[in-house]
Amino acid sequence: MKMRVLADRNMRVLLIGQAMNMLGNTAMIIVLGIWVKTLTGSSAAAGLIFLLLGATSFLAPITGLLVDRFPRRWMLIINDTATAAVMALLLLVHHRGEVWIIYLVAGVYGISGQIYRGARGGLVHSMVPDELLGDANGVLSSLNQMLRIIGPLIGAGAFAAWGGNVVALADIGTFVFSVASYFGLRLASDLARPERDPSAERPRGEFARELVAGIKHVTGNPVIRRMVLASVVAFGGAGMIDVAMFSLVSQGLHRPATVIGVITSLEGAGGVVAAFCIGGLMRRIGEYAIACAGFVLVGTGLAVSSTATLPAVVLGALLLGVGLPMVLVAELTVVQRRTTAELQGRAISASDAMINTPFTISIGIGAAIIGAVGFRIIYLGCAAAFIAVAIAFLPYLKTTRPEPASTVLASTVPASTVPASTVPASTVPASTVPASTGPTGSGPTGSGEETPAASPTT
Repeated sequence: MKMRVLADRNMRVLLIGQAMNMLGNTAMIIVLGIWVKTLTGSSAAAGLIFLLLGATSFLAPITGLLVDRFPRRWMLIINDTATAAVMALLLLVHHRGEVWIIYLVAGVYGISGQIYRGARGGLVHSMVPDELLGDANGVLSSLNQMLRIIGPLIGAGAFAAWGGNVVALADIGTFVFSVASYFGLRLASDLARPERDPSAERPRGEFARELVAGIKHVTGNPVIRRMVLASVVAFGGAGMIDVAMFSLVSQGLHRPATVIGVITSLEGAGGVVAAFCIGGLMRRIGEYAIACAGFVLVGTGLAVSSTATLPAVVLGALLLGVGLPMVLVAELTVVQRRTTAELQGRAISASDAMINTPFTISIGIGAAIIGAVGFRIIYLGCAAAFIAVAIAFLPYLKTTRPEPASTVLASTVPASTVPASTVPASTVPASTVPASTGPTGSGPTGSGEETPAASPTT
């Protein structure tokens, strides 16, 4: 199936552009935190970078509606161009008194990521058939994980050698390359909203209904709602890890903050292994089972890392790297498959916001309590949350499990008409049929970055 995805010219062009985009993002996001830590000496101040990256999830209804109003490719082009322009402000940062510029850029980066995830998810939905969505998301995730191996290392190394200004310049260059790749796409279809009679009066309250349509859809579809709720609970406190990891490195491992780049790269190595297998596994056992296994692996990785020994942190990073893509790809695919094309941006943005809002709040809580409780309690508490969610999810695994090809065929076509062997196992399982129809009825990124906006690292 992955060969079918990669055989498409548009997907290859998209992947080339995304490779550069993700490389710049994985390098820059970790550098923003290291930069603040270096200038201020404060783990809490560095953790606020991730707070700002995630805080923009409150804008999800607006960014989602924006994405669903215009062709997704043009949204991505404008978004990358504007973000590159704002990134240029980092060239003005040289001293501690200019840290506010880094915070400002982090906030804009967060808004950019909101638009990017919704627009790219909708674009991929229009580019590949439903049965290949899991594979397409898996390929993009595997690319992201591979680049997480080298991106943080390149970013941390370049920062140590030449400073943050050089990393910012390089990131601007990756945005320019990404924009060029979008122009290279030859799309047969993108979002095309039905034309409205300019003389017709807009129904009262139409804008408000469109604004909340994504939230209404996510909460109204039971399959999506259960997946998002599980992620909300699991990731609800995990934002504290983005603060605690600085203390884990400095107080537990007694290493400089740049080591975080090495740990993040190890997570990327684990993610490569997972992401290449996700599409095939999803066709066999379904999205819920993939997510459940991911919750277990993330929880185990956090628990192991809490021991703060170098071998344990390495193992924990690998487990976390394998588990996170499983959860994130499964969640995105659940939303895409059960959301119609014109609602993709709002549904993806709404699900992101529901997960990222508690995640973001917990970053602020982590910054406030890290000095009092230390990193170990935070790691163990978050590990317990992930394991608990996995256990609670077990009774629902059959909900998204694909039906055997023979079962689907027998319910639609007489057995004598088409041999079961001619129907692939991935052909529109019952679990992919929208649970509801109508205006809000239904039918995926550092920013290339995975969702949540700032995923927990060891």
